[in-house]
Amino acid sequence: MEKTLEKIGEVGVASIQVELLARELGVTKGSFYWHFKDKQELIREALVYWYDSATRLISQAAKRNFDDPRDRLRYVYKLALNIRYDVPGGAVERALQEWARISTLATEITQRVDQERISFLADAYIELGHSELEARQTATLALAQLTGINVLLRSQPNRDRSEYLRAIITQFICQKN
Repeated sequence: MEKTLEKIGEVGVASIQVELLARELGVTKGSFYWHFKDKQELIREALVYWYDSATRLISQAAKRNFDDPRDRLRYVYKLALNIRYDVPGGAVERALQEWARISTLATEITQRVDQERISFLADAYIELGHSELEARQTATLALAQLTGINVLLRSQPNRDRSEYLRAIITQFICQKN
């Protein structure tokens, strides 16, 4: 699934070729079809995997490993500003958002990912004393900022992102007045 997502980020969903993907993975085309009925099933499974790995598992790990909501926020903000292909605004997400223009499934999954990310962040802000409205607004702005930074820096993959992480932490992790 990771290789499929990486390839989606490189070439887009429409340009995924089963034969090429199988060759890059070192498996036969027949082996591919043993696991997946067709390309669409592979893409569906990749979407579900992306949802799990980019959202659900990260929020579970953050909740399990960090009691302090500030630490949870720092953890997810640091992950989100990583140069991986599956971060908010990263190559995979951009390709899936493009595909969502014509795919109901992609629309549903990308919307669910956005809403769950916002809900996770908002929950932390509520724990910090924000009202539900303030928490949701702050979470939405933080996600938009993270996504935007990743989009803007896509042409500079080797750029040090630590300055942006510090700015995000300063801007979005503070005591409520």
